[in-house]
Amino acid sequence: MDLSWPDIHWEDPDGGTIVLHGTLPTVVYPLSMRPRFTWHGLGLLVTSEEPEVWQGEEEAELEDSGINLDSAILGGGIDGYYLEMLTYVEDIQIGKFPDPEPRRLHKSALKHGRLITFAEPDLSDENWVDHLENEAKVMTSPRKLLGMALIGRKWRKRLKSMRKYVVTQPDKAPDGLQAASSLCGTWWSLLQDRSSAELNLNRDQRFAARLRGGLASLRQEFGDDAVMLVPIILPWRKGIQNALEELPEAEASSVSAQSEDEEE
Repeated sequence: MDLSWPDIHWEDPDGGTIVLHGTLPTVVYPLSMRPRFTWHGLGLLVTSEEPEVWQGEEEAELEDSGINLDSAILGGGIDGYYLEMLTYVEDIQIGKFPDPEPRRLHKSALKHGRLITFAEPDLSDENWVDHLENEAKVMTSPRKLLGMALIGRKWRKRLKSMRKYVVTQPDKAPDGLQAASSLCGTWWSLLQDRSSAELNLNRDQRFAARLRGGLASLRQEFGDDAVMLVPIILPWRKGIQNALEELPEAEASSVSAQSEDEEE
């Protein structure tokens, strides 16, 4: 488990760099922790349909502030535990929907016409549908369902073990980020336990291949200086980095960034 704060810069042997920028779901980062380097394209670990979901969440927030957070907590499960525990963390903005850091960078990419890569395949991809079906079978096995029934006990035990991985927040950043990172690490590790190690690895390899495909597209314009910024759940970075190190064959997956007006 890696909960360190510095971005991971992975250099593709074919040219260009993928920057894995760790985020904490629903947590707003202070200005001092936001990327300050030049990047040419954005990699999002979601499907191309996710921006529509984000728009829906924004519209819901305008009508009833906090409704997305309340609904997610009431939904229970691992996500509910994570979000409820976040509400007790002080000094930081939490529970924001849509997920603030990926959405902010997505809007920036739209504004500046930067290439966007969606690393998660859409449901039109038969191989990905097969993966999701296999994942669902594992998650609904009697053993996994029993584990979910004991989620409270597992959460407390895993959270306690997460303390050794917590890293002091960057200078001028609020203290609450340490607690939030511990909760995020607990949530992520339990989420991975719901599936299998093999399926998690297959997912990361597929995402890595599509990120490499997006970087290949950026190289056509920016050459070896191409930089793709990837906002990614903080404890997930090492998994994607390891998958990139395996050099999966680049898979085309990029779409040209549309304007904000077109999105609306």
